[in-house]
Amino acid sequence: MRRILLVDDEDYILELLQEIIDWEFYGFQIIGTAENAREAMKIFYREAPDIIITDICMDDISGIEFITRIRLQNSTAKIIILSAYDKFEYAQKAMKLDVDGYLLKPINKEELLSTLLEVQKKLESKNEYQDQIRYLQSSLSNLQRKYLEEQLIWIYKNGTKSEAVDIEMPGFWAVASIQTIVRNEIVFLERQIKNLAGVEAFTLFVGDGLFALLLYSSNQNGNQIKAALEQIKKKYCDDEKSVLCGVSNTDECKELSQICENSRRALNLLFYKNTKHYITNAVIKNMVQSSRREELNQEQFLLWIANNELDRCREHFQEYLKRCADRNEDKNNVDQYFNQCAYTIKSYVQEKGSITEIEKLIQDASLALRSTEVYDLFDHCLKLIDGDSFHLKKTGIIIANAQDYIRNNCYDEKFSVDLLAEYLNISKSYLSKLYKDETKESIWNYVIRVRITKAREMLVNTNATNYEITKAIGYASEYHFSRAFSKIVGVSPSTYKKLYLQKK
Repeated sequence: MRRILLVDDEDYILELLQEIIDWEFYGFQIIGTAENAREAMKIFYREAPDIIITDICMDDISGIEFITRIRLQNSTAKIIILSAYDKFEYAQKAMKLDVDGYLLKPINKEELLSTLLEVQKKLESKNEYQDQIRYLQSSLSNLQRKYLEEQLIWIYKNGTKSEAVDIEMPGFWAVASIQTIVRNEIVFLERQIKNLAGVEAFTLFVGDGLFALLLYSSNQNGNQIKAALEQIKKKYCDDEKSVLCGVSNTDECKELSQICENSRRALNLLFYKNTKHYITNAVIKNMVQSSRREELNQEQFLLWIANNELDRCREHFQEYLKRCADRNEDKNNVDQYFNQCAYTIKSYVQEKGSITEIEKLIQDASLALRSTEVYDLFDHCLKLIDGDSFHLKKTGIIIANAQDYIRNNCYDEKFSVDLLAEYLNISKSYLSKLYKDETKESIWNYVIRVRITKAREMLVNTNATNYEITKAIGYASEYHFSRAFSKIVGVSPSTYKKLYLQKK
């Protein structure tokens, strides 16, 4: 039986594929279906299918990029593409990636079966013994490469060493950060580099259209790495569709964690400057090393919105982005700051459609490749504010001040609603009713959620015992803490920690 994986982002297509022919009769077995490329990659690593039938246009990760990732694993799997597009450019890209069939939707049973039988012949024409050897070699190579790439991605994203990560091999590492629109170009570049003797290349997908090409050479003088970097620079520097936005070379950095950190800083420069850049190591060396994250003064921001001073909000956000550009702030911090602003704005939006739109804008901001795009999304958020909602400014400020006080004081066992009401200078009964009417939950529900959030952070980031966590978040007994945690999270504190460690 030839094992088949089906991939399409439409449920009815997957159902149709499973029913359109008698798979078992013709010698095939469907070992999995996936609605997106991420899910499909997991099945691919686990099941190693002989044949993959995939859609070419999918959300998040396209079919072309999915095939690219499969080919990077040196897989011998046969691939058949399904597409609603008959444009030559799609077929051309597919053929470059060595696919075995290109079928148009709607699916034609005879064409699909004919293509499958042709692929089956190709598979059966090979010597069975050679197939087994090749399969074992490919599986071993895939597992080794997958492990290495997972470790490299961890180092690239965190930028620091960890006792759990131990791949500092003797020799030289280098990183090239690339933003590319024609994504499968990276495959051919990697193949070119592999032709250089003594150079290993690992392609990491670190964002939408962003790649980190990590190069390794055991040679002690790093000449092979320098030659590879020159090839990358020549291919990408003047290309209109792709941008080489950062290189960390071997002259000054030999530690993998340090060159990954430098490459991420180079990506930040590209985010703030709307031009193409080739960032040399000299530029990276002069970058500001420390990240100075700012906390949003939500009370002040809320007052500007409540007083309909939206231009001051715009000016504030523009100045913030300028300060970030001056010090090359990490984009993750910009995303968090945008989220704080957007959620504050959301409290002044009335229509359900506008609330949904703000939530979508928050997602869009995390994918933005330019700081100007983030500002435009922020401005869009402000424009969604309903002028009729400003009558809520008094209650909105009370709720904001109440939540701010809770976040800063609820970890004390002596915390109470009486103290909160006294701080806000209003009666306890009025505060309780107002809070419930505006937020649809009680004050104590919010207090418990804040406490449990901190407990979850302590469970995964510290070695604190349940008793120590109980006292740190303001509970009188370990029993009450465990009960509240289980009610909100769904599992006990100890089970939650075990599940987290298993995922790591």
